[in-house]
Amino acid sequence: MDSYNAFMDDLGERIIDWADADKYFRSNGDWWLCDFRSAGTIALAYVAFVLVGSSIMQFLPAIDPYPIKFAYNVSQIFLCAYMTIEAAFLAYRNGYTVLPCQAYSTTDPPLANLLWLFYISKVWDFWDTVFIVLGKKWRQLSFLHVYHHFTIFLFYWLNANVMYDGDIYLTILLNGFIHTVMYTYYFICMHTKDPKSGKSLPIWWKSSLTSLQLIQFTLMMSQATHLVFAGCKNLSVVVVKVYFVYILTLFILFAQFFVASYIKPKKTKKA
Repeated sequence: MDSYNAFMDDLGERIIDWADADKYFRSNGDWWLCDFRSAGTIALAYVAFVLVGSSIMQFLPAIDPYPIKFAYNVSQIFLCAYMTIEAAFLAYRNGYTVLPCQAYSTTDPPLANLLWLFYISKVWDFWDTVFIVLGKKWRQLSFLHVYHHFTIFLFYWLNANVMYDGDIYLTILLNGFIHTVMYTYYFICMHTKDPKSGKSLPIWWKSSLTSLQLIQFTLMMSQATHLVFAGCKNLSVVVVKVYFVYILTLFILFAQFFVASYIKPKKTKKA
């Protein structure tokens, strides 16, 4: 265990040194779960649950923990709505605009606490996967789903340590809004089931949700591109470049999902 802890601590330091070679942007705080030992262990435990949990559920009947899902979706709606509104208020109070190069503070960062909460909320999001595995909804347990949850948690660990103020407000605002809409959709789906089959009935604006996600990724990549070419000194350019590539991978995966789910079936029906 000691060797594991030492390895994870060393790996975390190497990642932060790579992202912030000048040691200017890194956090001076000691926020909960922001050490790489904790974050890396949580991420590995998530993957282990997917592999082991899905294997075990192959031999068990599906489980639908309705009361827990009900409380979870309601909590996510309120949490994500709060983070969206708070990001907008903080941006307004501190004079942030859609233009690049917002002020960045390592001593009194106005966005730091909200960014930390946003990062922690990605742990709470893992319940999505728990419900999928318990319900044996294997089509939903896709590479996109696992990749998205696993990587976004680790990426915001990096933000919590190196890029927790300034221009990051737009990410919280956009993603918080999308997740508010998404969990509202999930909550509605819980209560629109076919009485005969017990399966959720399709909701007409399901495809619009994926479209909103693609718009979100486009806006995020646009901001990252603007930040790099504007030559901003108030942030880690290394993190912004990696951020662009990462969001691009999500855009491609979600676009493939959109085509496979909504465009190809329409073509098949017409044929």
